[in-house]
Amino acid sequence: MNPIEGQERWLNEQARNGWKLFKVGRLFYEFKASNPGEYQYAVDYIGNKSNQERIKYEEFISEMNITYYEKPIKLGHFSVGKIKYRPFADKGGKIATSRGMINRELLILEKKNDGKPFAIYSNIADKIEALKERRKPYIYFIVLTLLMGFYIYYIRKPLFSYTLWSYQNDDFKGILASGVLLGLLSIISVIRALQLSLAIRGLSGTVKTHE
Repeated sequence: MNPIEGQERWLNEQARNGWKLFKVGRLFYEFKASNPGEYQYAVDYIGNKSNQERIKYEEFISEMNITYYEKPIKLGHFSVGKIKYRPFADKGGKIATSRGMINRELLILEKKNDGKPFAIYSNIADKIEALKERRKPYIYFIVLTLLMGFYIYYIRKPLFSYTLWSYQNDDFKGILASGVLLGLLSIISVIRALQLSLAIRGLSGTVKTHE
C-alpha cells in the first residue's frame, strides 16, 4: 500500500534496533549487526527517470557519501521480453530495458546518522513535484483498469483462463475472477492516488502560507 514511506519507516526501525542494511533483493533484505541508530534510511522514487538520469543521480549520491540500493516496484508496466513501456515516465524514460530502468524504480538511501533528519528534498516545491511523479503511475493504472473493465463488460470474455481449475470453457467464472482482480487493483490504486493527492494539497497549502 505504501512502498515509499512504509518501507522507509521499517528500515529506520531496523536501524534503531541495531541492524544495517547489507543487501537488497526483489523480495528479501539482508542485514548485518551495527550500533543502534548508527544509520539512517530514506527511499526515493526514480521510476520516471531515464537510465542516463539514473546513472547521473547515483553518481551524485555517491559523491555525497550516501550508499544506495536499487529496488524494484511493480506498477503500470507493459512488458515485451526484457523491454517495458512506461507511459507515465518522463521523456527519454518511457522505454525501459533489463540493463536500464527495469527493477530499478526505487532507491534506498543510507547514510551515517548525524543527528539531523534525512531529507531527500531540500525544499517543499521539489517534494511536491516528487509526489506528483509518484502519483502518475497510479492514475495511469486506474485508467487502464477502467478500460479493461469496459472490455470485460462489453466483450463478455475473461482477461485470462484458469487452466489449473479447468475454467477454460466457463467464461462466467473467468469474467468474475477478472473483475474481482481488477477491482482489487483499482481500489489499491485509488487509495494510493488519494493519499498522494492529499499530501500534495497539504504541502501546497504550506507553500501558500509561507508566501
